[in-house]
Amino acid sequence: MSEGATVLADAAADRLGSLTIADFLAMPLTREGMPSVLAGADRLGRTVRWVHVIELPDTRGLLQGGELILTTGIALPRERAEIRSYVDGLVAQGVAGLVIELGGRHPEAPLALVRACERAGLPLVALRREVPFVRLTEAVHCALIDGQRELLRTTAAAHERFTALTLAEASAEEMVRATAELAGGQVVFSDGSLRPLAMDARDGSPDLLLRRWRRGARALASGLDAETGAVTRPVEARGRRWGRLTLFTARTPSQAQVTVVERAAAALAIRLLIEGEDEFVAKARRSVFADIVAARYASPESVHARAEALGHTTRGRRYLPLVVLDAVRDLTGPVRAALADARLDALHGPLVADRWGVLVLLRDDQQEDLAEEFARRLHTRCDALSMPAPTVAAGGAVTELDGVRASLAEAVDVALAVRAGGPRAGARHCHRIQDLKLRGLLHTLRDDPRIQAFAERTLGPLVVRDARDGGDLVRTLAAYLRLRGNKSLTAQELGISRPTLYERLARTQRLLRVDLDDPETSTSLYAAIMVLETGAIEPIET
Repeated sequence: MSEGATVLADAAADRLGSLTIADFLAMPLTREGMPSVLAGADRLGRTVRWVHVIELPDTRGLLQGGELILTTGIALPRERAEIRSYVDGLVAQGVAGLVIELGGRHPEAPLALVRACERAGLPLVALRREVPFVRLTEAVHCALIDGQRELLRTTAAAHERFTALTLAEASAEEMVRATAELAGGQVVFSDGSLRPLAMDARDGSPDLLLRRWRRGARALASGLDAETGAVTRPVEARGRRWGRLTLFTARTPSQAQVTVVERAAAALAIRLLIEGEDEFVAKARRSVFADIVAARYASPESVHARAEALGHTTRGRRYLPLVVLDAVRDLTGPVRAALADARLDALHGPLVADRWGVLVLLRDDQQEDLAEEFARRLHTRCDALSMPAPTVAAGGAVTELDGVRASLAEAVDVALAVRAGGPRAGARHCHRIQDLKLRGLLHTLRDDPRIQAFAERTLGPLVVRDARDGGDLVRTLAAYLRLRGNKSLTAQELGISRPTLYERLARTQRLLRVDLDDPETSTSLYAAIMVLETGAIEPIET
């Protein structure tokens, strides 16, 4: 088939139907005719615009392109040259394919017809059993009309969905997910360097999707590839082709699916204009980080592939989770700069409103204490930006991705304990669980009902008496224990006389029925006061 005729047929198909020759062959009514493909088997993905029954040797001026021609062959020329001219006439008008019903004059398809169609690239199908053409045309036309109705519904749904996502400032991941849902296929969104920024494998394997995409990434130019079941549309911003959106399907993509991809590409282009290219890539990296933290991945290999495409090696690394508290703004810049200063590779992103997560990817020659260097550099960067000094804490390094979540939770507990008041001494910039001591440990366990019950039963009588009389017995006991039983320093810190202190301590011992000179008793009381200071105990009713 000539290039011009191919364009004519494809253009006609794009205007209307979403039925291919392969779909026609798969129809139950067609299968009753025992169809066999005699030529053009590699063109069965061509879209059929309409079906016509024509019994004329000359069809010039009768067709518009994209038709599937049904014939009994009764009017076919006998001479080889005439048959070739007949086929060339069909091809010149952009016909999608030719179906001949065998029997009567042609018990077998003429060899000259088969060769002419093969030479011209025109699909030729033989029906070996009689099927009323009127029933075939009716079935095909109904399918085409149903396809048009579905195209209109899909177009409206895509317009509504992507307009809403654009107004909501949805991320690339959300738009890719919507594309996969509306088109019913797997989707990959990549930038101009063929880095996959977002993907949705639907119910399939992300690993297989990435491998499928990588095999044809450079060959998948803008357009439709019937052989691979893929359709690609460019994502353009400021007059430049910035990336591409690719849909993979199990069969030749329909016009409805193409429309969905086009609307999605346009929506992504709008987001690109608003956010800028760097932010798009940063969000893609944050998406990988978020999926690791939430364990939202089908397999570690899918994470490794996505991270590697974005310039981060996660395969064969040790993972050191860090958390930064008091993140009052987007920390992408300071964290990125601090990582560069410390020569560390990491994925990072927001966790919740006041927390920023960092997953350091340690090589074999790097030690966990590099987290301290990163935290020191981050403090310096934040100070230069007049930002409050953040609290940085680290979990334990793990060797498997599925261990990241628990280690990050440990880092969060440590950071919250540090922010709550411990550890009190030291000049560390990055804190670990071993730095917490008793106060920090109790803070991490503050939600345990057993810890709460211990503190309430240990200090309950003092808390009730202070609430009823407006006294300071708990505060007095806390100062006395913190100062290791030094009565002079305790009275001085509280601003009271020593006789008043003695009276308060005596009253405390009577109410609690304890001996403050007993070391174990003093330790238990001080632990209970630390729990009380974390705010873990609800006010006790008097």
